[in-house]
Amino acid sequence: MIKLFRNIRKNLLIEGKTSKYFKYAIGEIILVVIGILIALSINNWNQHRLEKAKESTYLSNIKRDLKNQLDSIDVHLGYEKNFIHNAGRVLTSFYKTDRLAIDSLLMINLSELTSRKTFVSMDPTYTDLISSGNIDLIQNNDFKNKLIIYYQDLERIEKVIQNNNSLLTDQNYNPKIFGLIYFNKVNQPYSHRLESISKRILEKEENELILLNLTRFRESIAYAHTELLKDLKIKTQELISILNNTK
Repeated sequence: MIKLFRNIRKNLLIEGKTSKYFKYAIGEIILVVIGILIALSINNWNQHRLEKAKESTYLSNIKRDLKNQLDSIDVHLGYEKNFIHNAGRVLTSFYKTDRLAIDSLLMINLSELTSRKTFVSMDPTYTDLISSGNIDLIQNNDFKNKLIIYYQDLERIEKVIQNNNSLLTDQNYNPKIFGLIYFNKVNQPYSHRLESISKRILEKEENELILLNLTRFRESIAYAHTELLKDLKIKTQELISILNNTK
């Protein structure tokens, strides 16, 4: 094609048709420009198509992650509910008589409170979006901003629960409670001799006070985690709802 255009211009010059030559040259330039614009338009369209496909994949994966996160939140709420239940049984029993009923049930409830659940964020897709710089592929700016704020909150809550588990439960509650009670789980053999030792320790009023305060303390940690997770659950459901309504 280029060779054909070159031959036409050459023949026009040989024939002395300068005016026609310039007109033809201008027309040729216009055709070249139009061709470039068409090529750019096709390239831009193809690029946009690829970006939309990437966005769709990312949104689908985000939805999957949010559903997994929702399941994780429900599981963790179940653990915190059990902690509140165990602490509540100890405190309710005390309030009925203003004294601790020092028996196997007390030991089991307090032993259950020494455990804790690690909360893990499910954010592989969001991490990829941020690290790759592809976060701007999400065209819905309102959803994108909510997503960023959500994962910032998720990271904060994960750290709060992790720190509370480590600093408050592992390093504060557990060492103190282990000095007062006979640690026993439901599925373990039970020693009434060790229960008697714990009973003698708790017959001292100061130790009884320490134990009750520790129980309220452990209960308050579980309540705090529950409130954080309930709020996070609502936000997770809102994002999933937005994605469900996204065409």
